[in-house]
Amino acid sequence: ANLHQGQGLVTMAGRLRVSRLSGMLDRYRKWDIVLDGEVASSVANGQTSDVLVERGTHTVRVGHRWLASPVRTFAVNDSKTVAFVCRPRPHPMIWFPYGIASLYRHDLFIVLEPIPVRAPEVAHPVRRTRER
Repeated sequence: ANLHQGQGLVTMAGRLRVSRLSGMLDRYRKWDIVLDGEVASSVANGQTSDVLVERGTHTVRVGHRWLASPVRTFAVNDSKTVAFVCRPRPHPMIWFPYGIASLYRHDLFIVLEPIPVRAPEVAHPVRRTRER
């Protein structure tokens, strides 16, 4: 895909895919996907969002207002898809303390983890030997 940026033409090299696990907490609000410091898209509860990115090293963060994830760095080369999964902190017993801590430090409440993208499987021919 090509996007016009300024006077030149920029060729997109890859894709950032952010999946949000379905959950009860903050389920009605979309979370912003912040790519290199700017909101590039959003992801709803239980949904996946793709963002085209240029070749190189980038940063990503997911969140809404004071509820956010830590910033993660990733690199894109040659039509690569880089995938992350996000979710609130896992256990309801820690939501309250993390919610309070989020007032002071905004990157504690949402977990953002890379998902390894598996290489396509290559079929290998099976050699059959004759039994004697």
